[in-house]
Amino acid sequence: MLATSEIAKLKREIATLRDIVGQSRPGTKNPMSSAERRSLKSEIDRCILELDELRGKLSQ
Repeated sequence: MLATSEIAKLKREIATLRDIVGQSRPGTKNPMSSAERRSLKSEIDRCILELDELRGKLSQ
């Protein structure tokens, strides 16, 4: 099923983002700037909203 493979890809991408954010803490070799952190948080919030809309469609 295509949706199942897309969810698996999404989970892998989330794990990658988790690693990147974990490596970007202050005091690390390549920390993210405040602007980069705000931008990433904003993008994550948008993704959450879109996923929530999809979840709602599946509930109908």
